[in-house]
Amino acid sequence: MAVLMSYHRLIEKDSQHVSYCWKMSILIVLVVAVASSLIISFSLYSLWESFSLNCFVGANLSFVISSDESNYLQGAAQSAQNEQNQYQTLQENQTEERYIIHEYSSKWSNPDFCEYLTYTPLFHALLGVIWMALFVTHGHGGEGVGSIIARPWRIVIPSLVFFVICGISAIVCASLTTSGLNEFCQQFNKIISTGESECARMISYFSMDHANDLVLPDKNYYLVAAFPWIWVSSYIFGAVILVLRIVLVVDFKLIRIVVSTVERDMESTQSEQHQNVQVLNEGTQFSTEATSSVRLGD
Repeated sequence: MAVLMSYHRLIEKDSQHVSYCWKMSILIVLVVAVASSLIISFSLYSLWESFSLNCFVGANLSFVISSDESNYLQGAAQSAQNEQNQYQTLQENQTEERYIIHEYSSKWSNPDFCEYLTYTPLFHALLGVIWMALFVTHGHGGEGVGSIIARPWRIVIPSLVFFVICGISAIVCASLTTSGLNEFCQQFNKIISTGESECARMISYFSMDHANDLVLPDKNYYLVAAFPWIWVSSYIFGAVILVLRIVLVVDFKLIRIVVSTVERDMESTQSEQHQNVQVLNEGTQFSTEATSSVRLGD
């Protein structure tokens, strides 16, 4: 037997040999990304409303001393207990002077900047829901029953591109949100020395309008401070999972194809030739006897 050529070929695995974990892990990552982006968007907008829709991210605040106790918290509709706790916070760290944010002399950031930070996560959430629907309609991998759309592996490369682009966008948005929030918190050092743990209470204390907030400003601050990086991490994990799926060739298997000739044994060939000659001789002898019989009959 002579080998003419040999090569390898990738073919789809049977769907029974592809783990469901690859599909479920991406769906979990997308759920986390969508939930995080929604939390960021609504929490940031609530904080924005707390300062009368003045873009507070990266703002340069101007404080004035208020002698009128009724105007100390402009537009605040907090409970008596919250007001007492907030007042005690300043009393422990500062003199009896009462400060308020001067809305008109403060240098607020461009509203477009806050709109970008607020609506970018919301747009990501919409894209995440669409991509979740695509993953649900595709199977978990391989060839077989369980996929509405044939060849489910075709969604892997577009998904990797989706996670990379959204990850870069999320990193930019999260970095701007975090840096702007830190810069905003540093403004309170003008009147009182605060740490990062005090910034949430200062935001709640100096909020201009939070009468309609379902979540208090300090809680919104913690959400905006934490969830942008959970949002970013979800895209990074999703991209890593898809890269591993490509590198490990999860949806395919490698087979070797060999093209060769078939050679018969010499002995079997000679035996077949001998049998053919014997059959030929017997046929010739039978023909001669048949001819003689015909002549005798005549």
